[in-house]
Amino acid sequence: MTLQGKSCLKCISHKCGKEYPIPVFEFNCTCGNLLDVKYNDTPSQNLKEVFYQRRNPQGSIFNESGVWRFRELLNFCEIDTEDLTQCSQHLVSLDGAEGRQSKPYHMSKVAKFVGIENEKLMLQPEGYNPSGSFKDNGMSAAVTHAKLVGAKNHLCINW
Repeated sequence: MTLQGKSCLKCISHKCGKEYPIPVFEFNCTCGNLLDVKYNDTPSQNLKEVFYQRRNPQGSIFNESGVWRFRELLNFCEIDTEDLTQCSQHLVSLDGAEGRQSKPYHMSKVAKFVGIENEKLMLQPEGYNPSGSFKDNGMSAAVTHAKLVGAKNHLCINW
């Protein structure tokens, strides 16, 4: 179920494309461009069912969280994502609330405006996150990566 050992960091420049192993304390390629996570394999279709089942968290903040509920797709830590002990040792949750209260909703007026059937469009408000921002989901992953590479300090600047 996991994507262990099947990812790397890759330069976003098509001219360069240099790859770096995970974990690495690099954010930029030597050419100056940003790095992105690249998966060598496509996630399996049965992950959709796993994600659906996790919407009923049964006491696990990693199933409740908006970002870690989908942890197989973010498995740059290369851990056993079904082992909640490993999750608690490696994954950082701000308080277990990122995504907890922000459930997706059908928005009929928006669907009509953009010309999509109401049943095919769902939007999720992110204002219930700990800081009231959608950025909490990304920062959970960013702080987890910082922990993985041994960073002692973290700084987030909102431009």
